[in-house]
Amino acid sequence: MKIRHSIVTRFALFFTGLIIVSILLSGYLVFNNASRVIVDYSKERIMHTSELAEQSFYALLNEVSNDIAVISNSPTLKNYIAENSNKTTEDVHELFKVTLKNKESYFQIRLIGVENNGKEIIRLDKINQQVIISNNLQEKGSQEYFKEAIKMNKGDFYFSEINLNEEYGVISEPHIPTLRAASPIFDANNTVIGIVIINIDLTKLFGTLSKISGNEFKLYLIDHNGQYLYSPVKAQRFGVQTKNNFNFYDDFDLKPNSILKNGFNQLNEKAKGDVLSYIKELTYFQGLRTLYLVSAIEDNVLMESASLVRKNSIQTLLGVCLLSILISWFFVRFFSKKINKITEAISNYDKGIDNSIELPINRKDEIGALASTFNKMKAKIDSQVSALQTSLEKEKEARNQRDEFLQNMSHEMRTPLNAILGLTKLLHKNAPSEAQLPIINTLERTSNSLAGLVYDVLDHKKLTEGKVYITHESTSIEDLLKDIYATYQYEAIQKGLTFTLNIDEKLKNQSFLTDALRLSQIVINLVVNAIKYTQEGTINLSAKLINEEASLLEIRVTDSGIGILPENIDRINDRFFREKDDLSGRYGSYGLGLSIVKQLTILFGGTLKAVSEKGKGSEFCVKVPVISALKTETKMADKLIVYPKLKREYKILHIEDDLSTLELISYIFDVNKIELIQLNKWNLVNENIHQNKPDIIISDLMLENENLSAKLLDWISTKKVTCPIILVSATEPEVMSQISALYFQKPFNIDYLKDIVFKLLGSNEYSVPDFSNIYSNYDHNSTKINKVLKLLEEEFETYIKRIDTVFRNKDENEWEAILHKLIAHINNLKLASLFEVLPQKVKDITIEDLENIHDAFAYYLCCIRVEIQINLKD
Repeated sequence: MKIRHSIVTRFALFFTGLIIVSILLSGYLVFNNASRVIVDYSKERIMHTSELAEQSFYALLNEVSNDIAVISNSPTLKNYIAENSNKTTEDVHELFKVTLKNKESYFQIRLIGVENNGKEIIRLDKINQQVIISNNLQEKGSQEYFKEAIKMNKGDFYFSEINLNEEYGVISEPHIPTLRAASPIFDANNTVIGIVIINIDLTKLFGTLSKISGNEFKLYLIDHNGQYLYSPVKAQRFGVQTKNNFNFYDDFDLKPNSILKNGFNQLNEKAKGDVLSYIKELTYFQGLRTLYLVSAIEDNVLMESASLVRKNSIQTLLGVCLLSILISWFFVRFFSKKINKITEAISNYDKGIDNSIELPINRKDEIGALASTFNKMKAKIDSQVSALQTSLEKEKEARNQRDEFLQNMSHEMRTPLNAILGLTKLLHKNAPSEAQLPIINTLERTSNSLAGLVYDVLDHKKLTEGKVYITHESTSIEDLLKDIYATYQYEAIQKGLTFTLNIDEKLKNQSFLTDALRLSQIVINLVVNAIKYTQEGTINLSAKLINEEASLLEIRVTDSGIGILPENIDRINDRFFREKDDLSGRYGSYGLGLSIVKQLTILFGGTLKAVSEKGKGSEFCVKVPVISALKTETKMADKLIVYPKLKREYKILHIEDDLSTLELISYIFDVNKIELIQLNKWNLVNENIHQNKPDIIISDLMLENENLSAKLLDWISTKKVTCPIILVSATEPEVMSQISALYFQKPFNIDYLKDIVFKLLGSNEYSVPDFSNIYSNYDHNSTKINKVLKLLEEEFETYIKRIDTVFRNKDENEWEAILHKLIAHINNLKLASLFEVLPQKVKDITIEDLENIHDAFAYYLCCIRVEIQINLKD
């Protein structure tokens, strides 16, 4: 293409000439308008400065008014007035102390009574940011602020004149510019009994005035006598008290007590010459106090700014350039009409509209080249669309087959995994030796890792269908992260990587309500991803608690791996995205891991942010909300759980054909008074159900590859079985919940299963507790109710220890104290069985009584644990 045909060449020549004309024109205009613009602009700035200063002053007064109103009308102060006791005095101290701590400018709060010549009753001072209670109480009846404030009506506020703070008639060092705010205090008979007064340090306000004025402008705050209250020169301030003889009227050659008019004024400063000033009258305390805010700039400084603008001509030049750009835009629009046909043709093709527009393919410039290229591209795309649609259909079919295979495989893995995790927990409970403990811990971590893989495979489809829910339980995030770190540390070492773990101190020895399983899935997927795509270097897993009020958990996984291209960071949730067909890993497919991390993070209500640089590594930051729970010193898994000794004989029918699950259940319910009948064939179940009426049925939904849902529902509808049915199966919860409200999905928590069984069997021997009062008292708020139940559990465990101690030492007073506390729980929860086994006198307790008390507490603790799990599931 020849240069003379190029549109770009034509544009370049046009813009060059336009820029030259713009520069010449802008120089001429700037030199003629600089002075007027600068003066007008300076006036706007000086007015703005004055308005900001005025707003700062009145904002402080409003803040103080609100605070004095809150204090004078607070229930704490009213209680003190109604009843002067140590408790109410301490409450007032705490109220004043909190106010001083939260308000940086407040340095003294006092309660002054009308008696004893206005003697201070309570006084708190803030010295070096430390709040102290002063015992050096003074009589303030002669002070002006006391005399005026004591006469005011209820709800009115007194503001003093601004002066330097004095103690015993001596100006405090360092000088503290002080404003006093007060309000009268009335008793129940509306008789004034004193005032509450706050001393405000105006140093921060003066600092704000200094920042507002900057280097060019000067701000002065003067009273009606011309005394400087604020001046950029500190030595000029408060001339009356410091006796430095500085006065605004003298310095600016004005008559004493002159009336200062609002608005712009031309003043003459003796030391500096003419100044442009803007005066604003400030009034407060219902107009009884008057101050003047003077903003000023020296004329020579003002003209210096104008000269500088004239030299540089920046603003006018930019304006002219903007005009040039507008003219250029109209010129480009004129030329753009020539390519509208191509644009319309491309738009129609994108929308699927038949294209009948004749394109200018015979032109010799860029427009002709573009039209010709579009025609060729359109023909090529049309030929490939049909093949692409066929490929998409095949890919969709393959994806469905893969999902079905993964679902079936994962379903079959749940049953043996349930036995492994359950038996591992039993090994923990059987007091393993020091040599066995590392092996059991390794087995447990490996099993949990395998469980995470199974959940990953299942959860992706369930997440997309909205069938995964967050279940809160008390979790030690520190232990959770340490377990994950221990599980994958060996794999990192094998690759020669340095794997580190950093946990914030705020997360240690602290429990949080969160979904431990889903949180583990997020962290494990990020750690596995980092190890997989890091060939050498380091991997760091860190966690900290941010924004403590809202309890936001931040987890970061950083690696020095191959990284991700910047344009692909936002696409990590796409399971089948490929950057290039011949690449894999982080260069291409992202698999299930990051997709599950993204979806689970959203399910938590959190955020996932990825930062990466190709070839240098990646960082994934997950922020999810958590709820602070009660501090625990012992893991729940390691906690010794005591169950009640049953007095009657019970039968449990267990329907299951998996040998490992049969063995696990037999270990769990190897308990005196419980006969466990385990059957693995349906015909044997039918025979046994007639001969031995079970008290509880524990059943899988799959038996010999047959689904038992219909048969169990028939049992329930025909009342062939009236005892509770507990389902333990790898089937989805949605299916099990249609048969029974009592269900466990494999792998399950063996302690929770045991709790439910003992609660059901124990209901034949004990009165079942009624938790309805707790739910109604806390408006069915699951978070609050969970905390109450946790506290109740700890309290009952403490009662057992206290009762054992009382039984040994026969302390009658302690026994009466225990009974007094327990009666409230017995009445609230309707614990009749507990009431029946508690003797009135400690001397009447026998060994048998003590065992009965232990059994009653064990049963009710079992019921509380079940209620906690139900509440967490809700």
